[in-house]
Amino acid sequence: MIRIYENNLIEFCIKALKQYGVSEKDSRITAEVLAGTDAFGIYSHGTKNLRIYIEKIEAGALDPKAQPEVIKEGPAYAIIDAKDAMGMVASYKGMEKAIDLARKSGIGFVAVKNSCHFGAAGYYANMAAREGMIGIAMSNTDPNMAVPNGKGMTIGNNPLSYAVPAGKNDPVFLDIAMSATAALKINQAKIDKKLIPDTWLIDDEGLPTTDPQYYGNGGALQPMAAHKGYGLSLLVDILCGLLSGGAVTKDIPSWCFVLRAKNRASHAFLAINIGAMQLQEEFKSRMDEYIDYVKASPKAKGKDRIYMPGEIEWERKRKADQEGIMMPDDVVQSLEMVSKRIGLELVWIE
Repeated sequence: MIRIYENNLIEFCIKALKQYGVSEKDSRITAEVLAGTDAFGIYSHGTKNLRIYIEKIEAGALDPKAQPEVIKEGPAYAIIDAKDAMGMVASYKGMEKAIDLARKSGIGFVAVKNSCHFGAAGYYANMAAREGMIGIAMSNTDPNMAVPNGKGMTIGNNPLSYAVPAGKNDPVFLDIAMSATAALKINQAKIDKKLIPDTWLIDDEGLPTTDPQYYGNGGALQPMAAHKGYGLSLLVDILCGLLSGGAVTKDIPSWCFVLRAKNRASHAFLAINIGAMQLQEEFKSRMDEYIDYVKASPKAKGKDRIYMPGEIEWERKRKADQEGIMMPDDVVQSLEMVSKRIGLELVWIE
């Protein structure tokens, strides 16, 4: 693994995207989302995917000049048509709008349709937390997961994230998909020719399997916690796709495996204005007490620390700010491919 400073990574992404027709402003939004995600150590949803976004632009499946538009609005809600814009641009504007509505009405809900893969949901939830609000972000995906008692890819592992600000502590935030594990881990097991736990995947008959080769060959991801992940996946699809009037999971092609198809994913963003309900400082103080309570709970045998959701990611971010982001080989390789394509060197840390 080699390192790169976040600012240098952002500037590289901006220059790359501008070469493909994305405006300075939208390039910066996209770059900050992707590089910020790498800084948290969530490499599967960061700059590794820059190359694929560029390829989708080249294929005509992403419109680099599209400007998402509010097509319906009320005191506490809005619907945005992304118009096949970069998913990060549509989502940034979606949460920005939700925050603005929450300032005025105490709560803001924004649904986005006709978008694309938006990266890591946690980035947008944390946008609200930075403004002293509770943020929730979610998206539907193409079908990749089975329903209980079923077989084949029927529903998406539709990600959901929340972020809650605190006082002396970092925001508490969770960013999860509804599958038992990420498809990335199964694909890696394929490459490494290793077996997987039988709770991750079903085979082409709908039965649990330890063979990762079934993924993409008649198999499907299993929902996390069986019916619980299944039920939450449906909720995300309803709030994102049905409520916006946009595409639901069954109508969404893969954003990365079907490059020439418009992804048309749907998202939803919720901001809750804490200050509209109680004194913000009092809330933050109580959050700190709550965090202290959870972290002080009895430890399991052999364990010496309890982590809050997001705590590991914040620690990675602070280390990345000081020493640069540690980049895995697969991310480096993907970025170097972009580098060669656009004729611009990456500024790695020596």
